[in-house]
Amino acid sequence: MRILVTFAVEAEFAPWRRLRNLEPTAISDLPVFRARVGSAKVDFAITGMGIDHSYQVTKTLLAESYQACITCGFAGALKESHAVGHVLVAEAVQELGKARTLACARNLVHAAENDGATRVGLFLTSDHVVRTAEEKKSLAPFADAVEMESFGVLLAAAAHGKSAVAIRVISDDVRNDMPAVVDRAVDETGRVKIAGVVRYVARHPLQLPALIRLGRDSKTAAEALAHFLEAFINKLSLATHGGPPPELREVAAR
Repeated sequence: MRILVTFAVEAEFAPWRRLRNLEPTAISDLPVFRARVGSAKVDFAITGMGIDHSYQVTKTLLAESYQACITCGFAGALKESHAVGHVLVAEAVQELGKARTLACARNLVHAAENDGATRVGLFLTSDHVVRTAEEKKSLAPFADAVEMESFGVLLAAAAHGKSAVAIRVISDDVRNDMPAVVDRAVDETGRVKIAGVVRYVARHPLQLPALIRLGRDSKTAAEALAHFLEAFINKLSLATHGGPPPELREVAAR
């Protein structure tokens, strides 16, 4: 079994890189990191932030012979019941402000739920960082979490007829604002602009505690996601040893 796992940014992936000795390689000039997890051959890729980046990178990579794709990373909670470090799996993903919804492969959702992820109805994929508690609460009636890439990945998977599932870990809860610097200090690939952060803190020293909290919560979330995915993919590979069942070939479509 061959699986593609996508992250938006390096910070979401870093704890798993420390868990395993990954082999760097490239597919169509795109960097990927390769490992064997259980009986599965797994490629990890960083797409960059946003729907367009995640769609283009994933569509290129899924031209390879993968049986399944897992899109994962950080998300903002839209419900008070979802705390930092909680792992969620969505039945479907919708682009914020648009009507189209893409369903995740049902048996992958069920498998993730069985391994401890909280099953939710919907993720919203936004074209911007939803950082204020006010905006998060305004979206609460529509979904459980908001992020920036899952719709693009599922759209690419549908184009190739590949099974896909969206798994996210909560890195910021619904009650707190993220620091305003998040909008300006991270580039489209997710890399932190250190000079921009330093300038921001110098001008807004009262925001330092919020930045420290964001760093701590992001670390907690990334570690929780890494441990969940390690166990999830191990079990998935064993359950489908010898070839995926028909359900695994279900594609995202609704």
